[in-house]
Amino acid sequence: MKKIIFLILTVGSIYAGYIFGIQPNTTNTPVQTATALLADTQKQIFLLLSSEEILNTASDKNESLKSKIMNVTDFKNQLESRIHRDEFTAYKDINPLVIKALIDTEDKRFYEHGALDIIGVIRAAITNYMAGSTLEGGSTISQQVVKNVFLSNERTFTRKIEELFLAVQLERTYTKDEILEMYLNTIYFGHGTYGIKEASQTYFNKTPDTLNLAQCAMLAGLPQAPSAYDPIDNPEEGFKRMVLVLTLMTAAGDCTAAEAAVAPTMLWDK
Repeated sequence: MKKIIFLILTVGSIYAGYIFGIQPNTTNTPVQTATALLADTQKQIFLLLSSEEILNTASDKNESLKSKIMNVTDFKNQLESRIHRDEFTAYKDINPLVIKALIDTEDKRFYEHGALDIIGVIRAAITNYMAGSTLEGGSTISQQVVKNVFLSNERTFTRKIEELFLAVQLERTYTKDEILEMYLNTIYFGHGTYGIKEASQTYFNKTPDTLNLAQCAMLAGLPQAPSAYDPIDNPEEGFKRMVLVLTLMTAAGDCTAAEAAVAPTMLWDK
């Protein structure tokens, strides 16, 4: 029982530290790491709750968090004013394989969790802790949407809390398919392209509904590190990333092993 309690404490501490941007010292023992993370997390929470900063500090868009999250209608209006929906590619006009590849790669449990995937974050925290570096992210697609639309890329406690609150509001306001549509039309795909329409045209001279399996896998693999996996500027790394996405799709049952094996030969097909 003591071992179980200790494991829960350790994982919980690492999880909390990950959420709040607290990095573990990998030279410490597991006990020291858990204790330090828990102490730092409690300190951050105390500072947050004892201050009005989180509700009154302006974001990089010069709007307070409170104005973003307290009213659903206001939240929706603010979001819609930023995303240029008139330039969107509709969900129905995107090859379903893009969507499957994206979920398999970025957020496997997208349709099962809410704004925050606790299981995913704990898994990422343990993976990163064991590796001593950041190998896996724990942010959900909903978190990524609100970060792209409202927030900056800075890793601060306040910004992470903003992201969580906004993601909850996003999930309350839109359906899962609508959130995916929003993500695919606003995410950066590298090579100066934003959104699936621009990316499909830039990389393959195609529309999103005419992409083949390899092209779907390539595009789905780009958001995590667009420059590093850019198939034009970094073809070798881009190819490796595409193969990984195809492997994930095969494991999820979204394509067969035979389809995944032959797909790379068709990457640049017109």
